[in-house]
Amino acid sequence: GVSHDLRTPLARLRLGVEMSGAPDDDVRAMVSDIEEMDRVIGQFVDYGRNDQAPPEAVALAPLIEDVVEPYRLRGLDIASRIAAHATVRVRPLSLRRALRNLIDNADRYGPPGQHLQLEARAHDGMWQIALRDEGPGIPEIEMENMKRPFARLDAARGNSQGAGLGLAIVDRVARAHDGRFELANHPDGGLIATLSLPSAARSEEHTSEL
Repeated sequence: GVSHDLRTPLARLRLGVEMSGAPDDDVRAMVSDIEEMDRVIGQFVDYGRNDQAPPEAVALAPLIEDVVEPYRLRGLDIASRIAAHATVRVRPLSLRRALRNLIDNADRYGPPGQHLQLEARAHDGMWQIALRDEGPGIPEIEMENMKRPFARLDAARGNSQGAGLGLAIVDRVARAHDGRFELANHPDGGLIATLSLPSAARSEEHTSEL
C-alpha cells in the first residue's frame, strides 16, 4: 500500500515532466531523479517484505539467465557461467531480488562499459553465486559494515545514490536460506560479491537422513 501511494504520484510527476516542453537535457535530468526515487522506494519495500513461500528446488542456470537478460538488452556487459546441473533450494522470488540487487550494485559502482562476470561453483554442499565487477573495491575493514542497512561508502565506491539497502537485502536473503553472503576484493581489481546457498541435492540428502 505504501509503495502504491508513493509510486502513483511519481508516475504522474514523470508524465508531467515529459509533457512539460522543457529542454531535453532538463527533462532527462528530472526523469533520472524520479527513477532514482522509484528505485529507493523499491529497496525499502524489498527490505521490508517477508517472503512466506516455502523453499523449492530451483535450477540456477535458467533463473539467472532470466534475471540477467534484461540487463544485457539495456547494454550491460555480463558474462555468465553456470553449470547446467546447479540446483539450490530457495524461494525463487527472493533469489531473483537478491541477484538484481547484486547486479544493480555492480552496475552503479563500476566504471562505464565495465565487464561483469557471474558464475556459480559448487563448494562444500553449497552453490556459490559470485559476481565480479571492475569498480574500485571496498576497504577490508568495511566489508561487514557494507552488509548492514543504510550503509554507504561513498569515498571508496564513488556513488552516493540509493538507499544503502541493496547489499543488506542480499545478506538477508542469504541468511533466510541458511546461506552466506561475502564480499572480497579481487587481486586484479574489482569487487567479488558471493552469495552461497544450500544445494538442493544436499537438502534432499539431509531430509532422507532425518
